[in-house]
Amino acid sequence: MGVPETINWLKESKIRWKIFAIIATGRASKIRDLRVRLDMIDWWQVKQYVKDLVDRGLITEVDGNCRLTEDGQKVFESIQAVFDIEKL
Repeated sequence: MGVPETINWLKESKIRWKIFAIIATGRASKIRDLRVRLDMIDWWQVKQYVKDLVDRGLITEVDGNCRLTEDGQKVFESIQAVFDIEKL
């Protein structure tokens, strides 16, 4: 999958998009922290979104901590570039 397709996939779900953004910006790395930030009651739902991001190769989860993969970093940098252009 290319970066544009991955960005479109992220945008298909508001929660998926938010979880990716929270992890990418370093505001949370644990599922519990993500659940609190999103004000979601069901942590299983957050866990499923994280699994989707892991399966897509955008993040990795090690010992309960989530971080971007190399592909995830490329996607994040592309998103940042687009938003920087839109600010001009």
